[in-house]
Amino acid sequence: MSSENKILKQCRFCLEFGELQKSHIIPEFLYKSLYNEKHRLHVLSVSPDQENNLREQKGLRERLLCKACEQKFSVWERYACLLLEGGTPVTYRTEGSGIHLTGLNYVQFKLFQLSILWRAGVSSLQFFENIQLGVHAERLRKLLISGDPGPPNQYGCLMFGLRLKNSAFTQLITQPGKIKVDGNIAYRFIFGGFLWVFVVTSHQLPQMWAKLFLQLSGDGFFLVRDAAEMRHLQNFTRRLKEMGREPR
Repeated sequence: MSSENKILKQCRFCLEFGELQKSHIIPEFLYKSLYNEKHRLHVLSVSPDQENNLREQKGLRERLLCKACEQKFSVWERYACLLLEGGTPVTYRTEGSGIHLTGLNYVQFKLFQLSILWRAGVSSLQFFENIQLGVHAERLRKLLISGDPGPPNQYGCLMFGLRLKNSAFTQLITQPGKIKVDGNIAYRFIFGGFLWVFVVTSHQLPQMWAKLFLQLSGDGFFLVRDAAEMRHLQNFTRRLKEMGREPR
């Protein structure tokens, strides 16, 4: 082992001290569609005081987790990657403007969802500053540590598939924001061609919302929305265009 002293810091997940890895908050596989031919990611901002020439070779990362905890998270990410990229068999049928899925692994996919919410909540990166979990951060950490995703209506996630010009709209990751769902606090993410809305509350949600969360049976449902018709995406795209920063 090198004689050089390494700075040991506390892993935010297991709380042990060790050498921390450069951890992704949103997993790396979800950035693939954003890279150019040189595998560089063009970071865009709608804030006039931020530079427009940032280019990264990896998605947003920070020293957050130890190696052992990174590997634990990678199991859930591997399942989600296979699922979202069509590498694991599921059955689906169209129901009006939505898609009903069966055959999902409730535990694996729900833990994947919760892991992103938790990481965003404990991240010190400015990009995730709107995710303020308070007491829910520790509750989520304990669920993840135990490998227990909880019941469907606990930290449930509403999913909306995004399309643009009749194709899946995967070329966008936006800064997460805080919104309200039926009077309850929720956090909105966009990545992987989906709008993900995590409902974070200690209150019992109405049955109409609970039915839209991933179910213990492995059933899931998401609505398909046209990205061009979604107000906050319209504003985002318009502001980028006005600033000469529209995605290419």
